[in-house]
Amino acid sequence: MPGEFRTAAGEDDMTKWMMGAAILAIVASTNAHAQTMETPASAPANVPTAAPTGEAEPPRSDEIVVTGQSTAFANTRVTAPMIERQSALSSVNDVISELPGVFVGEGDAFGSSDWATSISIRGFNSGGGGGQQIGSTIDGLPNGGSGYGGGSRANRYIDVLDLKTVNVSQGTADISSRSNEALGATLDYVTSDPTADSRLRFTAAGGDFGARKFYVRGDTGTIAPNTTAYVSASTSRVRDWIGGSGKTSRDHLDAKVLSRVGTVDLTGFVSYDDADESEFGSVSPAQFANDPNHDAYTDNWTGLPYVDQAYRSTSRALRKNLFGYLKARTEIGEVKLQVAGYYHRMRGRGDFAPPYLVDVRDDGTGNPESEYVGGPTVRGSDALGKIYFVTPTGAAAAMTAGCVGTSGVPAEYSPACYAANATPVMSYRHTHYKNDRMGFTSDVDWQHDFGVVQNQFRAGFWFEHSRANQLRDWHKVTNARVGPAFDGTPYYVQFSTDYGLDEVMYYAEDAVTYGPLTARLGVKQFFLDQSRTELLGNLSATSIQSHSDPLINAGLTYVTPLQGMELFAGYSQNFAAIGNGPLGQPPEAIRNLRPETANNIEIGARYNTGRIQASLTGYDIKFKNQIVSISSNLVTGIDYLEQQDSVYLNVGGVKSRGIEAALAYRVLPPLTLSGSFTYNHATYIGTGDAAQDADVGVTPGQQVINSPRTMWVVSADYKKSFFKAGIATKFVGDRNIDTQGKAQAGSFTLVSGYVGADLEAVSEQLKGVSFTVQATNLTDERYLSSADGGSAFLGTPRTVTASLSLDF
Repeated sequence: MPGEFRTAAGEDDMTKWMMGAAILAIVASTNAHAQTMETPASAPANVPTAAPTGEAEPPRSDEIVVTGQSTAFANTRVTAPMIERQSALSSVNDVISELPGVFVGEGDAFGSSDWATSISIRGFNSGGGGGQQIGSTIDGLPNGGSGYGGGSRANRYIDVLDLKTVNVSQGTADISSRSNEALGATLDYVTSDPTADSRLRFTAAGGDFGARKFYVRGDTGTIAPNTTAYVSASTSRVRDWIGGSGKTSRDHLDAKVLSRVGTVDLTGFVSYDDADESEFGSVSPAQFANDPNHDAYTDNWTGLPYVDQAYRSTSRALRKNLFGYLKARTEIGEVKLQVAGYYHRMRGRGDFAPPYLVDVRDDGTGNPESEYVGGPTVRGSDALGKIYFVTPTGAAAAMTAGCVGTSGVPAEYSPACYAANATPVMSYRHTHYKNDRMGFTSDVDWQHDFGVVQNQFRAGFWFEHSRANQLRDWHKVTNARVGPAFDGTPYYVQFSTDYGLDEVMYYAEDAVTYGPLTARLGVKQFFLDQSRTELLGNLSATSIQSHSDPLINAGLTYVTPLQGMELFAGYSQNFAAIGNGPLGQPPEAIRNLRPETANNIEIGARYNTGRIQASLTGYDIKFKNQIVSISSNLVTGIDYLEQQDSVYLNVGGVKSRGIEAALAYRVLPPLTLSGSFTYNHATYIGTGDAAQDADVGVTPGQQVINSPRTMWVVSADYKKSFFKAGIATKFVGDRNIDTQGKAQAGSFTLVSGYVGADLEAVSEQLKGVSFTVQATNLTDERYLSSADGGSAFLGTPRTVTASLSLDF
């Protein structure tokens, strides 16, 4: 439930590889054609980035950049039209969905539910039943994890109207990237900068399903020598599209300042986000086939707890996030230096309404139950049982002997199995999350020419200190026959657990350029000190000190004689830290665990003339030391002192091979066509033991959950004078929605677009006035979206919104 913390090529493959080869041939022929049309010389492809952290400079609004930086690994980035195709109410996660290799699944067109949100890239997942394997950073700084149970995705930090771009490294991130969950891709969400001139912008947006948003941003212009800033605020509301009873709200603040003091460039950013989300429920393929318009939740309170446990408004996520950083950059001769410090505070709660009271106090047979009539809160005790109905005196009601219940309602939950004067009871359960983390980073970049050889040396350091608590308490629903209102004082606090993490990462890389060839070799390593302390019941404490092996990052880039063409190849070892799950076991069970790593090989080509940009990448990834929980009776050779029903081991993983292609072509100055193609053969590697595979729930050789094998996107954008419009079509192939290949979601095609007007071109008096209408899923296709481990969330129906912006 949402309130819980849950933790060889055949003929078909050959066909897909042949399709990839065909795309390469098309790109090559397009390149040759472009040489006859494009006269301006493109910039050298091997110019090093200015920022010592490896951050890319986002594209200008008139550029068609999609292929990203000149690096030894594949990377793409979001363009301005991709953002314009999104509603002003969208989540920042929506904007990456058109990039090659990326599949984003959400519960609605606005990303209103993090529970229903998943991102899949090259067989690695963030959410969607696949764990947390994709790293995220905010302006290059770590987001602190993306898990539902206490993590914070990028949409908790940035309003989409303050987003400049997203840099996506589909397999290998820049060696300086700060994330400890990036087994696969890394997403760097980049905030917009203050404008050079003072400006006050108001935006109002509204649309289907009660969606509305009000946004205001004030840019100061130059408020002090070499200093600009902005502050923005927004509030948004939307109802769920299925029954309309679920309400989601979000209030958000952003502020950013850029300043230059002497020779030091300063950047400061702070954001606050207060979200209250109503959830969506997942369905099986059979349920979807029977009714593609309704999920597993209900929208009317019936007074029957067994049914009302699925009441949408009691399945909620409440999150408050405060995040801020300060960066300082300077140059001393050939050396660039950067330091940054950041702080993040999160307070959250996940709600669920179980159809019973937990019996945690022995009140004596026939006596009123203190969980119902009231009494001191019980903390940390084991449950004695469950209470489903009570008598008029508040004692637990006895179920009629031999009663089998009613259709769809088991006997213990059925009013027909109790006396007529019995009253149904239920709980409102809260899981509370508290996270506090702070850290700092430092980077140095030294570039020097040794005659005909140019050398770039980079090194850096990252430290983070974080403390978290998870607490679960149970409240009595005041009157289960009437509604979900609950007693503010819990009758039971089930657990309270502290988690600690101190983390250090260093990296060093040297790049040598000789003529058109650049070779890079680097190493990075993580050191982690993790702890878990149980504060209630059986008090216990566990700690782990672990570290990665030195992780190698190497690559080559070659600027070919064909103007604008660059070839690249790279190898990297990606890393994910040991999660909180294993920390609940005794030291004997976890001392041999190693953090997870994935070996990533990429080879490809980029082409850029300004008018045409294209890229093609082939990749081979192997991740074979996944941490999984296996029943202890299936593990031999290790003495676990018979303390555990299950143990965590490094076994199994994922093998992923595929190709990604992207192309953008400016046909005419106002018209740009673009597209991408992805073929991703990502399958599970087994444990080597059939019984263990069955216990884990993985079928070796099956396509990884939530990872479509084939995707493509075709889009067109037009902007001339005051008029702008764009359309995009995305195809997503069949996907497994479980890890055994027993449940599949069918392919689907979505068409989305926008049309609008920037009225400054009509009249100077209308400067700063713009109006845009966006629509997702124009054909109103019914489909299954992100996976949830054997089931999936319903795809978003056609959704239309409009926004009006005014600048002063």
